[in-house]
Amino acid sequence: MINKRFRYPTADIAFTAVLILCAALCILALSYQADAEIRQQNEIYLSVARRDALYLQRDIGHLLQDLDAKLKALLNARPHRQPQENILRHVLDNAPYLRSISWIDSQGKITASTEPENIGHMLDSSAYLSHPQSSGDDTSPLHFLLIGPAHSGHDIADGIPLTDNGKPTPNPGFIPIIYQHAPTDGVQEKLVATLNLEYLLDRIGSVIETQRTRVALLRADGLRLLDTAPADAGLLMIEREIGKHWRNGNIFGVQEQQAVDNRKWIVAHRLYPQLPIGVVWAADRDRLLEDINRSIRRNNLTVILLMVVGMVCTLFGYIFFRHASRHERERHIKTEQQRRLLENTLNACANAMIITDPNGLIVWANPAYTTLTGHAVTEAIGCKPGVLEKSGMQDSAFYANMWQTIRAGRVWHGELVNRRKDGSLYDALLTIAPSLDNKGVIQHFIGTKTDITEHKAARAELEIAHSHLNAVVENFPGALVMEDTAGQIVLLNQYLFELMSLPGTNDYVLGKPIQSLMVFSSRAVEAREAFMARVEELRAALRPVYGEELHFKDGRWIERDFIPIRLHGNLIGFLYIYRDISQRKRHARELWQLATSDPLTGIPNRRAFFEDIEHERTRLARYPGEAAVLMIDIDHFKQINDTYGHAAGDAMLGHVVRQIRKLLRESDILARLGGEEFAILLPQANLEGTLGLAERIRKVLEDNPLNYNDIPIHVTASVGVTIMTASDLNTDQTMSRADHALYEAKRNGRNRVEVS
Repeated sequence: MINKRFRYPTADIAFTAVLILCAALCILALSYQADAEIRQQNEIYLSVARRDALYLQRDIGHLLQDLDAKLKALLNARPHRQPQENILRHVLDNAPYLRSISWIDSQGKITASTEPENIGHMLDSSAYLSHPQSSGDDTSPLHFLLIGPAHSGHDIADGIPLTDNGKPTPNPGFIPIIYQHAPTDGVQEKLVATLNLEYLLDRIGSVIETQRTRVALLRADGLRLLDTAPADAGLLMIEREIGKHWRNGNIFGVQEQQAVDNRKWIVAHRLYPQLPIGVVWAADRDRLLEDINRSIRRNNLTVILLMVVGMVCTLFGYIFFRHASRHERERHIKTEQQRRLLENTLNACANAMIITDPNGLIVWANPAYTTLTGHAVTEAIGCKPGVLEKSGMQDSAFYANMWQTIRAGRVWHGELVNRRKDGSLYDALLTIAPSLDNKGVIQHFIGTKTDITEHKAARAELEIAHSHLNAVVENFPGALVMEDTAGQIVLLNQYLFELMSLPGTNDYVLGKPIQSLMVFSSRAVEAREAFMARVEELRAALRPVYGEELHFKDGRWIERDFIPIRLHGNLIGFLYIYRDISQRKRHARELWQLATSDPLTGIPNRRAFFEDIEHERTRLARYPGEAAVLMIDIDHFKQINDTYGHAAGDAMLGHVVRQIRKLLRESDILARLGGEEFAILLPQANLEGTLGLAERIRKVLEDNPLNYNDIPIHVTASVGVTIMTASDLNTDQTMSRADHALYEAKRNGRNRVEVS
């Protein structure tokens, strides 16, 4: 429950948190909706880019196919010896997308043209690009067209080729396209047509909205032939990337790209499959999304204004509700305080009090009633006292007289015997007073009970406590004996006779001197005089001592606690507690054995070995000399487990231990450090003898395979040797050298002995 003092601040904090949470959720919802709309609009623009790029690529492809057909017809008409200028002019009149058509001889000189200024000019076709299929494959359409760079000027006569993509395409300008036919009679004839850039720009602008988009016509080598807007550094980088895609065979793509200036562009590109020319459609993503962003901002502003209005209205409603709630609560608190004062007064009353309705059903009771009867208040409410505590000690006439008195509006006094919840009887002095309303109608009865059997109950409780104490003493899991300050036995249990093998005589009973009991007990202890002297020492020290262990002649171990007993600060005696701990001692020894030995091989484990080596290091510090440590690791032990099973691996470990033990002295210690790793401590051993033993161990393991299920399993071991002296600072230093030597043996080919 929240403390009343912090109820309103907590409510304010909770209300504020809810408002903030609602606002945050609205903002998150708006943000999510905006992102969704932007993503949807972005997908639409990607689809538009794909459509426009495809349309432009097809449109320009159709235009070039038409040009290819016209130029091919010109070359086919030449054998008829028609006037060249008339033929060229006729074709030009039917091709509004061309500025001029010129005839070129085999040396690259213009011999005829629709523009007389072009005649005589030499045309260098080295900068013209053809489709890769144009060599040797004359089955592909348009394979005779060579695309030149964009030129500034009106025609070839004043045209300047533009090969720098960093500059915008010229206006006016044109794209020269050469049509060449296979040689006839050893003479190759060519036609060059100048494609009007203004026509292409008008055609592109008539079908595609170019205010926020940019369309560029690129050759396959990346040279820009036409663009609807100047290109910045970001677009140039994008065009270079598209050129790489085309050269790698990726002739189509639609994606978002980020330029060097961190602007995002929507880009679509298509390379005409039969010509080295392609279309690039690009648009600044932020400009495309300006309208949707403005719409989102307007919608968000409207929603936020509505949200603020709603939150303000909610806030005013909360303030009004809180003010009304506070006023009502203050009034309720005053009433509740008066009720609590009365209830606390009745609850503090030492006498049991109950209130019943006119039918005698309990509607309230104080804690003293529970203390007196044992019935909890929740159990008593709704019950009749005469039924709940009926003892059968009063007859019906007694109750008839009582009800006649209180129903007449008078107070009734009397004594009766009731029954507690636990079934015990008690004598009570009962007073019942009726409570009347303004009209004199009985609304409640108020009963007051006083327990008049307190001294009887106290005596009964004392007897129960004494019997409980006796039960505790007799059932205590140990032998108890207590003496007073005069040395007399004042407490003992039967278990003491069993533990100390005391005879059942009158010498060891309450009221007898404890000295004879101590003398008899000392006979069973190994150190009899020490036992008696220790008892006198404990009595003199007057301090509690716990857990002293006594070894009996029959092999048992007995634990003793000695406790001086004081009452109100005064010494009243001494308590001796004896427990048989023989089984616990055996368990301790067994646990130590388990903790210090390897369960698989039965030899000491890592913990025991490190303790032994530490003891040896301490001995060397006091008595100078040498000792040796060997670390042994079974080579390729995992292969044994994988090949023959883990049971074979366990059998191999036991086999290794048996083989090594045959070579060791009684003072040598063999231990398993873990897995397939073993260690040997050789006290009083020098390097020469140790190396000889290590070599014998290696040899005996190599020459004695394990016979497992009639299958010989061969094994080898790597051995690391080190000498331990008094200069070793700690055990880890010695083991580190041995481990290093073992590592060298492993590294140098295994099945060998190394020294560190």
